[in-house]
Formats: sequence, structure tokens, C-alpha cells
Amino acid sequence: MNLFQKREVNLQTIALSTFSLYFGFTVWSVMFNNFAKEVFDISPTQLGIIQSVRELPGLLGFMVGTLALYVAEVKIATWSIVISGLGLMLLGHADSIWMLGVGTFVMSLGFHNFLSANDALLLHHIKTRESAKAQGKIRSTESASAVISTACVFVATLWLGYRQVWTIFGAIVALAGIYLAFTLKSNRGEEEERKVCYKKKYTLYYLLSFLRGCRRHFFSTFAIFLLVANYHIHISFVAILFFVSSLVTTYTYRMMGHVVEKRGERAVLAVSSFILIFIFSGYAFIHWLPLLIVFYIMDNVLFGSSIALDSYMRKISSQEDLTNCLSFSQTANHVSAVIIPILGGVIWQTLGFQITFLFGAAIVFLDALLSLRVKIR
Repeated sequence: MNLFQKREVNLQTIALSTFSLYFGFTVWSVMFNNFAKEVFDISPTQLGIIQSVRELPGLLGFMVGTLALYVAEVKIATWSIVISGLGLMLLGHADSIWMLGVGTFVMSLGFHNFLSANDALLLHHIKTRESAKAQGKIRSTESASAVISTACVFVATLWLGYRQVWTIFGAIVALAGIYLAFTLKSNRGEEEERKVCYKKKYTLYYLLSFLRGCRRHFFSTFAIFLLVANYHIHISFVAILFFVSSLVTTYTYRMMGHVVEKRGERAVLAVSSFILIFIFSGYAFIHWLPLLIVFYIMDNVLFGSSIALDSYMRKISSQEDLTNCLSFSQTANHVSAVIIPILGGVIWQTLGFQITFLFGAAIVFLDALLSLRVKIR
């Protein structure tokens, strides 16, 4: 079989693109906190600023919907993988906190542009009633990619320095993106149209996207940083933690898709949010490291409940609205992401980390209440 022959966009090629992108993103997730703390001695406020900068491309996610008027989603997705890989390579050459932010921003630009485009590809190629199951399979692919990526980082950091690892893995991701960009056929027919519009019926979907962005960025910014800063865990331990978490979610995300189909979107969204209230509160008051690690893994498992949110959107939206809805949702999700890391970092330094996580628990409670309003005919 010719590796460079043109291939149609289908569930398998979407999974391959997802695997490539999340391989690089996991490299960043595993290494960033230790790299920033050990090499630059970063403070919680500086961390919050960089994390906010990282989320700026997500805030501009609606631009993907506009770009999709002129460029096929598959092209946006594949070239976004290339950009993400280049961002990782820049981190390998960062010599200041400023450059640390630049490399993170470039990586994030590729990552966030990929999300909307790739999710649109997936939802365009599956039937409405199969939405949750298909998303479960793709989320499982994300976790499988994270398992392999984490193992690679663990082994590589035993022999190589941080900068070498950033550069090597960044180059691998960029080359994978280039390969996919030239081998995948366009998903867009000549007569197909995409629209940019806002419709009132999507308001609840956008609100839930916003609140879930708040809770995700509280936890993703400060959970691992708490373990590194307060418990001084080593990069090897962080890699093992990511490995175990990803291994678990490889199976649970696939199961989550089946649970959504069986129990419904509202039940999954509401229950997962109520559980997260206790997890956030636990990070504020519990000081036993093994239990905090369990909470971290549980949070990653429950993050799979976002399958229910996209399944809800797929069932209430029209085909031509998909890309626009997903990109606008990403913007709603990341409005909070630009503010939350900075706000959480300032709260941490002035009032203590406990208040940061309790603030997150309050937001999750509001998300749980709104989830009860989800209705599908």
C-alpha cells in the first residue's frame, strides 16, 4: 500500500489526526510545570499569566468558523497539528519566561484550531444517534495517544534534557501534520456551504461550554501545579501520573459514550458536575497526597462527560451549523480561560490555594444546576 496515496476523511483518519495532535499536547502537559518551575522558578502569578496567554487562541475560536467558510475543515485540522509541533520546538529554545509564553502560545494556537475543525469533521461523518459512541471512541484515542506520549516522555527525560525532548517530539508532531495535510482529501464538496450565525436555541449549549471552561481551567492550571509546588513531585512522577490517568481514560471515555446513549445527556452532565464539587473541595482541604492523586484521575475521567455536551449540540443543531457552533462554543469555553488562570493565581498568592479551589467548586455547582435544564426532543 502506498503510504502517500490520497485518503478519504473517515473515522479512522480522524482518529489518526487526533492521535498526532494529542501526542504533542500530552508532551506539553507532562513537562510544562516541572520545566517552568525547575528552569525558570516560575511563580503562581506568572504561571497564571502564561496559562491565560495559552488560552487566547481558544478565545478566538469563532475565527475557525469564519475560516471554514473558505477552507475545508480537514486542512485546518492538519496544518494545526504542524503549528502545534512548531510550538513545542520553540519551547526547546526558550531562554526566558517571555519565550516560554511565546512557545506555549504557538502550541496552543495549533491545538485550539484543531479542536473545532476536527470535532466538526467527526460530527459531519456520523449519524445523530451514534454521536456519543463515536465521540467516545475518539476520546479513547486521545487517551491512548496520551499513554504512549507519556511513556515516551518518561523514558526520554531519563536520558535527555528538557530542551532536547521538546525539540525532538515537536519535530515528530510537525512532520506527522505535514504528512496528513498532503495525504487526506478535502471533506468539502463543491456545492456545500457553511454559515456563520448565532441562534437562540444554542444559548444553553454556549452557557454550559463557558462554565465547563471555567472548571477545566481551574483544575488544569492549578491541580498539577499544587502537587509540584507544595509536594515537590518529580517530573518522572508527573509522567507516571499522566500515564495512569490516560490509561484509565482510554477505557472510561469509550464507556462514557455508551452511558450517554443509555442514560441521556442531562443525567451525565449533572451527575459529573455534582461529583466535581467534592473533588474541588477535596483539593482545598485534604493534604494526603495519595487521595489528591485519586482526585486528579477522577477529574480526568469526568472530563469525558463533555461527550454529552457535544452530543446534545449534535442533536439540536442543523448540519450546516456544526462548524460554526463548535467554534463559537470554543470561544465561550475560553472566555473564562483568559481570566481564570490569572485570577486563580492572584487568589492563590493573596488568600491561599484553598480559596482558589473553593471558587472553582462554586462554579461547578452552577454548572450542575444549568445541566438540569438540558432537554432533547
